Amino acid sequence: MANSGDINSTLHHQPIRPWSSLLVRDYRLLWIASVLTSLAGQIRNVSTLYQVYDISGSAFNLGLTGFLETLPFIIFGLFAGAVADAFDRKKLLVTTILLQIVPNLLLGLLTLTGAIQVWHIYTLGLLGAFVEVFNWPARVALIPRLVPSALLMNAMVINTMILQTSFLVGPAIGGFLIDRSGLAITYFASTLLFVPAIITVLSLRASGKIEGARRRVNLRSIVEGIEFIWIQRIILSLFLLDFAVVLVGFYRPILPIFAADVFKTGASGLGVLYAAPAVGSLLGTMALLMAGDVKRKGALVIVAALFFAGALALLGVSHWFGMAVGAVMVLGFTDSISVAIRRTVVQLLAPDGMLGRAASLITVFSQTTNGLGALLAGIAAETWGAPNALLVGSGLCFFMIFGVCLAVPQLWRYRS
Repeated sequence: MANSGDINSTLHHQPIRPWSSLLVRDYRLLWIASVLTSLAGQIRNVSTLYQVYDISGSAFNLGLTGFLETLPFIIFGLFAGAVADAFDRKKLLVTTILLQIVPNLLLGLLTLTGAIQVWHIYTLGLLGAFVEVFNWPARVALIPRLVPSALLMNAMVINTMILQTSFLVGPAIGGFLIDRSGLAITYFASTLLFVPAIITVLSLRASGKIEGARRRVNLRSIVEGIEFIWIQRIILSLFLLDFAVVLVGFYRPILPIFAADVFKTGASGLGVLYAAPAVGSLLGTMALLMAGDVKRKGALVIVAALFFAGALALLGVSHWFGMAVGAVMVLGFTDSISVAIRRTVVQLLAPDGMLGRAASLITVFSQTTNGLGALLAGIAAETWGAPNALLVGSGLCFFMIFGVCLAVPQLWRYRS
């Protein structure tokens, strides 16, 4: 740990406040770098989706864009965790941030020259996602070195909220810049955010070198993680519930259709629609913090999934923009509750020697379902239209939720 025992001793006599970790210099610097890189990534994401639909007018291409950007997480997620345990994490962070500049800069140049095509966006989006796969585990693995143990949970919650905040602010900034300055300037602006991020990481005083012997990751260790999830019925049911709901209810890739064709609000409206789930997620996170330790976690996650399915239908029948924004906020709210409970239950039930693999499997599993869900959403919107696709997805969500509850009745009764 980077901090002295005196800090830990002091914390025993002082309440831990929501901002306590940010008082630690190195963590504050890492937090700033994380905010900047997350914002840059979200601005690029909303810009590429807007541009793909603007060029092709195809809902399927939108879904394919989302699928391709999750593909590296599916394929290399577990491997990236092993890399973060084998190399200097600070150098790995700097390297990945530097490499993120490449796709953003090329997208801006191709757009500026008018040479941009959909396959360019696919390729560069895939490259950016591949680099991000290696950034995330290195960033998370650094945190325990930057804060005293008493602040570790506080730091992890703040780290999670970075992603939620970037989903809120990034698309709004992206939509505003697209409307005011055009896509090329938007790509260049997102590129500039990486420069101060690199400087802040280099300013960290804590070492990024691995302590002790390097760990090896082989096929058997990965299989053991999968076997553990299969044996633990509660964790398995949470995974199945998430898979079922996201697979048929992944709505984000088709939001540009609602902004362009249903409500005709342009890029600014798209930014609001993309920001609304992040607002809901932040509200959901705060609600859980205020509720404290919820004992009936199984029942709560099922209720959240049911409300998620209902919000999908509400978005599908929305005839005015405010109603759609409200529906998407509910989707973000319920999803944040499900994610928080799933991660908490894994921490409660997994032994210490299995926590890393269980956490990695959560990431790989969620990205897999997001990618497949994005592809199915694009196909459904192309076939039936975006509103009808969400109505069908809502019906299938309800069906699958009840199916999981019947298959694993212990989930409803589970108490921590």
